[in-house]
Amino acid sequence: MNIRTKQGLRLSVLAAFSSVALVCVAALSGCGSQPPQGASSAEVSHSQIDVLQSKEAVLHVSASSAECTLESLRDDSDLVASGRYLGKSDPILVIPVVGGIDAAMYYTDYYFEVDNVFKGEALTDDAASRGSSVISVRMKGGAGDRVAVVNDDAPELEEGSSYLLFLYRVLDGLDGNTEGNHYYSFGDKLGIWEKDSAGNFANAEVGSVSADSLALMPISDAAPASEQNLASEDAMIDDVRARYNEGQIDKKTLDAYEELYSASRNGFATVGTDDDVRAFEEAMVESLASQSS
Repeated sequence: MNIRTKQGLRLSVLAAFSSVALVCVAALSGCGSQPPQGASSAEVSHSQIDVLQSKEAVLHVSASSAECTLESLRDDSDLVASGRYLGKSDPILVIPVVGGIDAAMYYTDYYFEVDNVFKGEALTDDAASRGSSVISVRMKGGAGDRVAVVNDDAPELEEGSSYLLFLYRVLDGLDGNTEGNHYYSFGDKLGIWEKDSAGNFANAEVGSVSADSLALMPISDAAPASEQNLASEDAMIDDVRARYNEGQIDKKTLDAYEELYSASRNGFATVGTDDDVRAFEEAMVESLASQSS
């Protein structure tokens, strides 16, 4: 059975008051992803069934995304690289800068050993402690003792296999981003391409490309997602302030958005302690029980 978490205030809801399109933790142009909005109806893979059946609560999340092209992925990425998948972390409970434990979410870091960089610089995550050529790609999802968060848009990765990665960074604390050098993948599975038998990289929803062709493709001078996100946040809060001055929203609403904007720009989300994890899972189980009664 799926449950919904209590949602903390997100800057993305500013779009209701603004004519400027905000994309939280995503590129502004052709290929963006937005934070999960409640439960998803997608099927669970067979490999997950045994794990999920042992949990008292299961939450499905998904990443909605705009239509992607190879060009938009390439141009919006902070890093385009190929690498070998090494494995993943235990679930990480992330507590956002606003909302506290009620807005917490499980994430998982996926580790790739980079062998070729086509754009940007591969920044290693010191917290992963896996070597100078290993990067971390973070996605929502993870199974704790009592609760499982299933990301229906997470790619199925095989350890030891090679992938082409289209990745972006988040430079502030927006939408549960913690401090560090981890990356995010566009639409989760849309930014991770498998290597096929012919040696090309392919994504079923976008297309295919050879490493040689990618190396020769011109790179746009447009700002990558990480920089576009900051600019969009600034534009959005300016628009909200203007709407307050015009009498379209009240002071309480303005203050709520100002709080999130300031907190996200001046700090990062934090990783929960063992006590936080227990509190998070207890709240999820209680939520399920209340919905079932």
